Amino acid sequence: MDDRFDVIIVGARVAGSSLAILLGQIGKKVLLIDKADFPSDTLSTHYMSHTEFLNELGVLDRLEQSGLRKVRRMRTYIGASFVEGPRFSYTIIPKRDQLDYVLIEKAKEYPNITVMPKSPARGLLWEGNKVGGLQIGKGSNTFHVHSDLVVGADGKNSNIAHWVNAEKYKQTDPIRPVLYGYYEGIQPLSEPTTEIFLHEGRIGFLFPMEEGRDCLGLEIHPEEFKTMMKDPEKKFEEIYQQHYGMEKRMESARLQGKIIGTPGMPNFFREAYGKGWALIGDAGHSKDPSTGLGINDAFMQSFYLVEAVRQVDHGQDWAEAMASFVKKRDEQLLPGFQLTLEYIQSLRKWTTNEVALFQSIAANPMAWNKLAPNVGKHLAEDTKDFPLLHTVVEMEAEQFGYKKE
Repeated sequence: MDDRFDVIIVGARVAGSSLAILLGQIGKKVLLIDKADFPSDTLSTHYMSHTEFLNELGVLDRLEQSGLRKVRRMRTYIGASFVEGPRFSYTIIPKRDQLDYVLIEKAKEYPNITVMPKSPARGLLWEGNKVGGLQIGKGSNTFHVHSDLVVGADGKNSNIAHWVNAEKYKQTDPIRPVLYGYYEGIQPLSEPTTEIFLHEGRIGFLFPMEEGRDCLGLEIHPEEFKTMMKDPEKKFEEIYQQHYGMEKRMESARLQGKIIGTPGMPNFFREAYGKGWALIGDAGHSKDPSTGLGINDAFMQSFYLVEAVRQVDHGQDWAEAMASFVKKRDEQLLPGFQLTLEYIQSLRKWTTNEVALFQSIAANPMAWNKLAPNVGKHLAEDTKDFPLLHTVVEMEAEQFGYKKE
């Protein structure tokens, strides 16, 4: 193997493999490594709502042909009632062993990309104060590779970030534990629909994947995590069956594999570049998974970083191009970060009166006849403490034809 590359990428999952593909498209000589083998699963938000990224990477057709359902609706439950609506664009929800593998196989199609699974990064090579390469391997079986740029796409606990002392900012500690599992045999709705259950201060998720398989998830109270992990399948299903209609819908359900859990995801932005290095994906930005933005955010960062690399090739100063990359990253990701934190920090158990009124209104067409013409005004008033939410709702409404008065 050659020991000189234009770019070395550490971490071959969504962020790293998509970056490799994009760099391969512009002729860069790339080494893509990961300590894991593939296909293999990993902790994930699963939610792939921005399918245009997959289309530009050339893998959307292959993923859809695998049988993934196109999810065009979302339903939110409070108590025994719910509201439901269409989404402007469809969502697909792949398992990560499938998504990551498809991306890696696509990267391998480029002769200028070398992919090395089961190859952990052991340390950076320095040329003065600039990163100039990487030490790779295990034990005595290690070797050195050199490059103009080393990219850390190696997750929230990034070794690359640690080795370059990349500082965090806008940091908030983990807020909620998250657990999920893959189930077959869940009684489906008539049309594939993302289902969100707001119940007892928790969040339940039901993500339709392939026909006959769904991802069920829970964000729970921090004090519940240790108890749940003592018998995760039993405790998980006990809580999940409290959601409206789920006891019956889960009668024939079978867990595939095991319940996967984490006590919580850290929330931060990281300094994303320096001399000879950069960070993308969870290595550069992490947040609570409740809003399902992680995969989309990772793809976005890859596209922005490749744009910066292009600018350097066209003569722009490295520091200026990378500063522009970080500026675009933060401007695009900060609203979602703020929305996520506000959502999860404000989540609480509904009062009896709140649930009773919601259920009464949900079942009363006369109430909706009065409320619907003034929904925009009510939302503006009720989000005065967090106007970003009102802005986001209006932006989504514009996709359905809404025009500001």
